[in-house]
Amino acid sequence: MGDEGRELVGQGSHAAFHPRTKARKKFWILTWLAFLPFVLIRSENLAESDTFWEVRTGLFTVSQGRIPSVDPFSWTVSGKPWTLNSWAFDVILGLFYDAAGLVGVALVCACLIAGIGALVLVLARQLGASPVASGWMLVIGAPLLTLFLSARPQLVDYIAVLALVVVLRRLVEARQRTPRLLAIAIITVLWVNLHAGALLGVAIVAASGLLVFLRRGTRGRAGWLLAALLITAVCSLLNPYGTGLLTQTLQVRRESAVIAEWQPFNPADPLQLIMFTLGLLGLGTAARRGDPVFTAAIGVAAGGSVAAMRILPVLVLLALPVLAALASHEVVLRYLASRRRMFAQAAAGIFVVAGGLAVFNLPFFGRPDPTHFPSSSIRVIPAGCKLFNDYQLGGLVILERPDVLVSIDSRNDLYGADRVAQSLRTVDAQGDLNKGLAGADCVLVPPTTGLARWLHTSPDWDLKSSETTAELFVRR
Repeated sequence: MGDEGRELVGQGSHAAFHPRTKARKKFWILTWLAFLPFVLIRSENLAESDTFWEVRTGLFTVSQGRIPSVDPFSWTVSGKPWTLNSWAFDVILGLFYDAAGLVGVALVCACLIAGIGALVLVLARQLGASPVASGWMLVIGAPLLTLFLSARPQLVDYIAVLALVVVLRRLVEARQRTPRLLAIAIITVLWVNLHAGALLGVAIVAASGLLVFLRRGTRGRAGWLLAALLITAVCSLLNPYGTGLLTQTLQVRRESAVIAEWQPFNPADPLQLIMFTLGLLGLGTAARRGDPVFTAAIGVAAGGSVAAMRILPVLVLLALPVLAALASHEVVLRYLASRRRMFAQAAAGIFVVAGGLAVFNLPFFGRPDPTHFPSSSIRVIPAGCKLFNDYQLGGLVILERPDVLVSIDSRNDLYGADRVAQSLRTVDAQGDLNKGLAGADCVLVPPTTGLARWLHTSPDWDLKSSETTAELFVRR
């Protein structure tokens, strides 16, 4: 920031609009605290099927003293070899669930999301952004990221990517680099055991090293990036499955082709288009700033987003600090300072609405999302029943009724794309339904599905429970 910007602060503009003031730490903390209502809003409802079977898997791992090696939860692929890509995360969820139920699980989610926001601000501050510009970037990013910030191990990916970028930038800039290499090793080992997404980190380090080498001014530091690459590659193998985790990751990608989040980037989707555009803007800004680490990280995330939309939140999170720095230009800061009352009122309004909504929903903290999951039908499933169920409902059944075996859940790599597709067709009442339900003693599907309507007319099935989210049928 030039002398003109510093003079602006001295002339009475609010310190929060400027990144280089003695009060900056206070305003960075306030910016993070203002983000917390958004954290609560997202973590209050548990809306992902993955969360529930991961909790049960964590409980199983703790009680048995070992990671399950075959499927214990279904009747369709019971005993099939099963590789967990988030065993340590599952254990953490299981321990918190054992201590405080689903409230504890939601608390884990809230802490991780709060950590994500904190790391975005740390990176923005590193880039010289102002607290106000960074706060507004978080406000802009929060609605875009809402669907992705669920209690799943992907939260670990978001934290780890941001933390890795923090350390890599220090590695490129600092003289004392050995502690940074140690930090990279720790991040990678924790990451690969909490979630197999650590392979994304290897790609980011490799791309960063390449850009550092290609720039004449930083070429002398490329050796340190090569060391970082070797460390991340080796540390990625320090998991219970070794190189098998790479095979499992590729299998997840292959077998999840019918799942929306694994679909390629779709520019016709407004949400995806906005997120990708923000990412490209961040990429261009990072490249213009000559920042090899941010350029590499955003570039890798952009490429990953094209292949699978589930990488889009990583792209946005990496772009936000860069865009906050762009928005901290002296001209922008001068305008913000001149309109600080208006922006303060807008920020207060957003905070009051978000905070009020978070407080209103606080009594329901940690509940399964009632728009997706039933409240009573799962409890009345007959004990020992072989259940044919909707894809979304399998995880909650696994958690709440371990005595009931499901037909499918969201472990796509275990079931395989063909079985998942066949289950979806049966739920849609396509094909031979008697064959599709062969072996099942009961059925749990949403009442709006074609299968539910067919079961209402079938003489072989009785309706035992009905809710807006699910109906339970039992074979006569």
